[in-house]
Amino acid sequence: MSVSIGVTAVISAFNPPADLVAKVERLLKQVDHVVVVDDGSPKDVSEVLAGLESAGALVLRQESNMGIAAALNAGIAAARRFSPEWYLTLDQDSELDPDYVERALQAAEAAKRAAVPVGMVCAESHNRLPVMLQKPGEDFPEAFDPMQSGTLIPASTLEAVGMLEDDLFIDCVDSEYTARIRQHGLKAIIAPGCNITHAVGDARPMRLGTWHVTVGGQKRFVHSHAPFRVYYITRNGIVMYRRYATKQPVWVLRRIGLEVVFYGVRVVYGPHRLRQIAAIGLGIRDALTGRMGKISPAGSKLVTPRR
Repeated sequence: MSVSIGVTAVISAFNPPADLVAKVERLLKQVDHVVVVDDGSPKDVSEVLAGLESAGALVLRQESNMGIAAALNAGIAAARRFSPEWYLTLDQDSELDPDYVERALQAAEAAKRAAVPVGMVCAESHNRLPVMLQKPGEDFPEAFDPMQSGTLIPASTLEAVGMLEDDLFIDCVDSEYTARIRQHGLKAIIAPGCNITHAVGDARPMRLGTWHVTVGGQKRFVHSHAPFRVYYITRNGIVMYRRYATKQPVWVLRRIGLEVVFYGVRVVYGPHRLRQIAAIGLGIRDALTGRMGKISPAGSKLVTPRR
């Protein structure tokens, strides 16, 4: 970009697809710099990484898979050489609308003028669907539980609150950070008009017997997680709830209520039901015993479907 706007994007990548190069080229029209962290991809992605460097990205290669929190932290640390005022965190399967960053910065500036303590700026919608709000009707509404991808974080927030929590590995990394900035009196505001397109994975029909569940004239589908993801969601969720239950009880109870519904859908309608249940049980055990980081080899074997 010809004019610096003080924004550096950090992307966590794992077996990055070839189209990430084009995404980065488009992203560089909105930000000053892009840092891509390859999180120990087991596949040979050297051609993609070389393409990213040719596109103008700073590429870091981690020797092993350390998890999304560690990857983003490494990218943020490397991005400090550019002295950005803002860090934009992204997943490799996300893409911003062309005016996303401009709108986000405008929202941040408006909030600053209104003396709103901005801890981060988040998308108003994902795939054109509005995000859930903490409290609708406010002049500067807060996102209830924003996804880290598409989040614009001021350098001042990272200085005051700290980095993402490596021990969570994946899942709930963004939720924990949102809860943490609120403990510091900061807000996760949404930026009007900011939409991010994000891959939602494979969908399975929601069925009761042979009937494809239909609500409001629309057939419903289930977007399920692999059992190893359910392990992290369970373990990290419990750890987070115990940490913030007395500090942010309404948010915790509301989030637990939503998760109970999601668990029911996963177990009833999702694939690999027995392994989903095993993942939940293992996640509960490890949360209660304090085992964090990457899932153990034995645990991974237990929850990984046979091919």
